[in-house]
Amino acid sequence: MGYFSMQLERGVGRFIFTPYFGFRKFFNIGLLGAQFFLFRNSRIIGWPFKLSFDPSNICQLQCPLCPTGRGQKGRSLGKMNFDNYKKIVEEMAPFLYEIDLNNWGEPFLNSELVKMIEFAHRKRARTSVNTNLNVKFDDTMAESIVKSGLDVLYISMDGISQETYEKYRVGGKLRIVWENIRLVVEKKKELKSKKPEIVWQFLVMKHNEHELPLLEKTRQELGIDRLAIGGVRSDMGKEIFVNDDKKISSLEKWLPSKGELSRYDFEKKQRKNLKKTCAFLWFVSVINWNGSVSPCCANYNEKFDFGNAFERGFKTVWNNEKYVSARKAVAKMQPNGKTVCDNCIRTGFID
Repeated sequence: MGYFSMQLERGVGRFIFTPYFGFRKFFNIGLLGAQFFLFRNSRIIGWPFKLSFDPSNICQLQCPLCPTGRGQKGRSLGKMNFDNYKKIVEEMAPFLYEIDLNNWGEPFLNSELVKMIEFAHRKRARTSVNTNLNVKFDDTMAESIVKSGLDVLYISMDGISQETYEKYRVGGKLRIVWENIRLVVEKKKELKSKKPEIVWQFLVMKHNEHELPLLEKTRQELGIDRLAIGGVRSDMGKEIFVNDDKKISSLEKWLPSKGELSRYDFEKKQRKNLKKTCAFLWFVSVINWNGSVSPCCANYNEKFDFGNAFERGFKTVWNNEKYVSARKAVAKMQPNGKTVCDNCIRTGFID
């Protein structure tokens, strides 16, 4: 199947045959598509179909390639207030197909996370949460997650033994993760619910590649719905600022020994999946815990953000000077010195 036919098939399922379909939403996504694929407008008519909210950019783990885990300075720390979140969702709900509730921290450290999921569903948006699942659940919490309507629960778990797991997920307890998974799986069965779909994300690294043959059996034993195996990324706080050659060099400790297990081509010194452009600026936006708006999920330093959605609403940010400048630069593939997006033009768009 060709790339465009694959994207078309994926789009039909994502935007038409979905319980979150709406004619206004569909017209909006059509407008965005025309402006990105045909005209490359810098000032957009329409609004993002997806928003990523960061409920908490605080984390209890110290993952070595994560700026939060390393305690890197550059972004203020905190947890999103539900009322602020609610205002943005209400403002953008007529256009939203999807809401992700995660970015730089552990979402379940925000005690209002389930409330956020429930509200998104009342506004007819698909929801997902990406978590390290090291916040211990009880029976009540597991039940509230299942009843919330959460569509997908992504669990980052890069090992099936504590010894392997903690080499990257520093400070994490695999026992807690497995207990939480079993609680949610049991509640799904008890409540006869298909949601949330539980997806196990396993990043292949040098220290855990020997466990790959055991993953499918473990998935079945835990009752996880789907296994997603991926390659480790470079330092997430720096990846948009350095080229692939330097990324590979910095990952010597982590890259798997077998090239086929890596997202990088070791001979060519580049990623296997090279993107020619970035669609984020036309379709998606990221709102951090304090309302600061990032052009994408890879921008860690708050000084490079494009505005604040909590101050006067998200719509005042979407077509402001920084967004317009960034879209012009990406559309022409010419850095203009005005936004952080210049870096991806120079070093390659993240995949």
